[in-house]
Amino acid sequence: MDGARGVVESLIEAANRHDLDGIVASFSDDVVSETPAHPARSFHGSGQIRANWSQILGAVKDFRAVIVSATTGPSRVVGGTEVWAELAFDGTKPDGTPLRLRGVTVNDVVAGRIASLRFYLEPVDSEGLSPDVAVRAALGVGRDARPAGVDR
Repeated sequence: MDGARGVVESLIEAANRHDLDGIVASFSDDVVSETPAHPARSFHGSGQIRANWSQILGAVKDFRAVIVSATTGPSRVVGGTEVWAELAFDGTKPDGTPLRLRGVTVNDVVAGRIASLRFYLEPVDSEGLSPDVAVRAALGVGRDARPAGVDR
């Protein structure tokens, strides 16, 4: 492993070993974590990283993470490198149901640690809405309604 991508790979390896200290060490002490789709979940500081991962590893005894794909490029953070990582998190929740999360994290790596990240990981919804119904729901229009100016 080398460079910024290696930092993200080390983080995932620590998560798979259930190594809480290794996970936390992957982040700067003053890490900024943004969750753009759920802004209230955003936070600042590695203490919340520890709290979140303590809960995950404590509850999901068979937790496993995989990097599906990763890319590096210029960072929005001075002196950093940006790593986009497509991730798959799997395991079994305490109630026996599967934990399945999929998505992307955008990590700004500075001096060998993740200084900031944008988190786009969501639960898998394999029984969810069809594309048409999901778009109508996002637009707030009824099942048979059409947004203005849209023909069938």
